[in-house]
Amino acid sequence: MANIQQHVISHISGEIYGVAGYYSENDSTQHVVVATNDGTLYEIHWNRNIPPTPPQRLAQFGGIHSLAGFYTSDDGFQHVIVFTEDGRLHELYFKTPQEVNRRSPLFQLPTTATPNHVGMAGYYDSLDKYRNVTVGCADDTLYEVFWNAQVAPSTGRTTQFTLHDVAAIAGFFDPNGNSWNVFVAMKGGDVYDVESSLGGRDTRLLFTSSTRLKNVAAFVNTATQIRQVILQDVNSQVAVYTYSPEQVREAPLVTLGNVVDIAAYFSEYDSMCHVILATTDGNIHEVYYN
Repeated sequence: MANIQQHVISHISGEIYGVAGYYSENDSTQHVVVATNDGTLYEIHWNRNIPPTPPQRLAQFGGIHSLAGFYTSDDGFQHVIVFTEDGRLHELYFKTPQEVNRRSPLFQLPTTATPNHVGMAGYYDSLDKYRNVTVGCADDTLYEVFWNAQVAPSTGRTTQFTLHDVAAIAGFFDPNGNSWNVFVAMKGGDVYDVESSLGGRDTRLLFTSSTRLKNVAAFVNTATQIRQVILQDVNSQVAVYTYSPEQVREAPLVTLGNVVDIAAYFSEYDSMCHVILATTDGNIHEVYYN
């Protein structure tokens, strides 16, 4: 990796529970959504012309389990999806943080959330124009839910892991290969790629980390078509794994202690890869590279 830089973009008052990050190409803006332990959601955004905004409150949910965020080009809205401990999905959609629309609940899953916090894989499918999320439930199943403004939410392409062994999950839609990818990082170090495509679905071991894992994020660099998986291990090391069908390459990014959660995305306006890390002191860190 070249030109790795790091700085603190904001601070949140209150204990951070989780974070999501995404890029909206309609206005060339980066976005971070932070959830605190009391279920309050805050949004921060910036671009080359606007410095990071102060945290702006979006909503509050009781019993929050995990969250995801993404921009959808079919309607021009930002979407924040919240999964609560009772097995319900909730959706916020907005163009500005001052005018937030809410669908609560969006969908009820057949079981409650998994007791451990494995996060949520959430992304926009530009092929079928669907919003997709994958969440872990108490029956050890990863459920995928997909929907859009015209189609009601439903489940499909579910897969099963022993979720108490899972550190975290992440996912993306790859428009280059027309594939839906969910990455399952196991606490012991194995990272699986659950790939669905027009030809079917396959679960394969992508690689094995030499250290135990804590978190994962993933995205596609749309400028190079290179897939990237960001891993945080239990020793506070954050590294990027870039891969193709031929090989996987690892490069260290940063060492940062007390990280609560991570997110990652590619932004077209600066052609940079961005990793967002929230720490227990309330700081929101950005690491970016090309």
